[in-house]
Amino acid sequence: MIRTIIIDDEFPSRETLKNYLRDYCPVIQVVGEADSMKTGLEAIHLLQPDLLFLDVEMPNGNGFDLLRNLDRVSFKIIFVTAHSDYAVRAFRFFASDYLLKPVDILQLKEAVEKVRQEKEKEIQSRNLEELIKYVSSREHEISNIVIPDKKGFTVIDLQDILYCEADSYCTHFHLTDDRRITSSKNLKVYDDLLAEKGFQRVHNSYLVNLHHVKSFDHEGIITLTGKHSVPLGNTYRKRFAERICRFND
Repeated sequence: MIRTIIIDDEFPSRETLKNYLRDYCPVIQVVGEADSMKTGLEAIHLLQPDLLFLDVEMPNGNGFDLLRNLDRVSFKIIFVTAHSDYAVRAFRFFASDYLLKPVDILQLKEAVEKVRQEKEKEIQSRNLEELIKYVSSREHEISNIVIPDKKGFTVIDLQDILYCEADSYCTHFHLTDDRRITSSKNLKVYDDLLAEKGFQRVHNSYLVNLHHVKSFDHEGIITLTGKHSVPLGNTYRKRFAERICRFND
């Protein structure tokens, strides 16, 4: 969801825009509104929006004055005004878009979609930066792992992983805080990657963190931290028994 504030001194205009956003732009979450530069600044500092719908002409200072009073602009801006001659000035402030009143629904949808795409690219860029930092740091090669998913990447500590579970071409990481993170890579990738880092394949579908193994029985059940358990496959029993004994020496 894109957290959004509407700043416009005209109540009917705010209501119309809110209704349009509710009915035609489901990615938008209107978290606040304001009717002046003063209340607009207060709302921005308090709510930290992703997007601002900003009227230009307002009492006691216009939309451009509002932006000049901010230390930094960390959100997207769509200007909404009845005056077309403000367009050039609007884009000098790096506005994502510019809408004329009365707002056209199609143009509104296009402007919101543009913002959504811009934000998605920023997220992907940040994820890539984190990945580059990760692979560039030898310190993290031992203690952390990068998990690729549909949205980007997640970095998790190896010590927080209880076990990995195969699910077709994906792998579910079950963590000590009961979260589950799904990777787009298969289990064999992680079997190869983590074998020398305290992990052991115990089943066609399971890879366990030996640091979290509490017990295993002759019926083939491995008990892990937090009373989690996974099956021990017959073909993996000998290797597991040998490794867990050496691991605890």
